[in-house]
Order: sequence, then structure tokens, then C-alpha cells
Amino acid sequence: MGKNKMKPKPVVREPMPEAELVSEFSGQETQEESPVESEEMARRRVRKAKVRAAMDGTVFLDRGMRKYGSLIVYVFVLALLVITNNYLSEKIIRESTQLKSELKELQYRQISAKAEWMRLSRQSSVARMLDTAGIKESVVPPFKIKEPVKEKRRWWSSGKESAPED
Repeated sequence: MGKNKMKPKPVVREPMPEAELVSEFSGQETQEESPVESEEMARRRVRKAKVRAAMDGTVFLDRGMRKYGSLIVYVFVLALLVITNNYLSEKIIRESTQLKSELKELQYRQISAKAEWMRLSRQSSVARMLDTAGIKESVVPPFKIKEPVKEKRRWWSSGKESAPED
């Protein structure tokens, strides 16, 4: 299993000078690498190989990637849908907040307009406006005009003995 995996190409490097020559120039004695350091170097090489494979696209040729690729795409699409839904809901909340503030402002305007109308419709304000227009307020209080009541003829009082006419 795993024989079909593509292996990273080995990096060709120029030969390094021998440790003795390096120690002559640096003035230090040669030290042998410990097993811990060699494991660390191996981890670094593997990490570099993984990064290189991700950068040049060979990761997508891996068998596991081919097997679970559709699942990864599905999860990616779901993540995009969640992000889009979140963005749209925040947009709706912002619009709702803005509309609420506009509604409050309009309510305050309505209250102010109603108070102004009440102030202008008072008798003293109306009288003041009429004085500026040259119209004087009546000093006679209003009264009802009544029409005189005519006496209705009754069938029994007229002398006729007939039934009433309706």
C-alpha cells in the first residue's frame, strides 16, 4: 500500500567540504551529529517536502485526496454558504436597526407636529392670528337659532271626525 504515491524529487546539491577542512577554517573541532539532531533534520525535510508538494499541486494526485476530494469540496461549499448566510443576516440586522432609528425619528416628528397643531388651535392663538388679519373676535356668545313651532292640527281638535292621515 502507498506505492503509488509520488515521491518528491531529490534536491541536487553540490558536495560540501569535508568536516576537517571546515574545522580548519573556522577554528573549531568537528562534532558528530546526535540521533536527536538527525531526527530533527528528517522532520524538517519531510515538512519541506509537504510544503513543496502543496505548492506545486502534487498533493491533489495523492490517493487519499482523490478518495476524499468530493467530501472536501462539499465541506468547502457548506462553509461558503454559512459565511454568506452570516453576512446576509448581519446586513438585514443593520437595515432593521436603521429602520428602527428612522421610525423613532418620525415618531418624534409626529409628536412635535401634533403639539404645534394643538398650540395653534387654541382660542388665544386663533384670536391673535385673526387680529393680525384684521378680523375681530365676537364678544357675543353663540346661541342656538330656533324656528318657531307651528301648532299641529290634531284630528280631534279640528272638529272633523275622520281618522288621522299619516
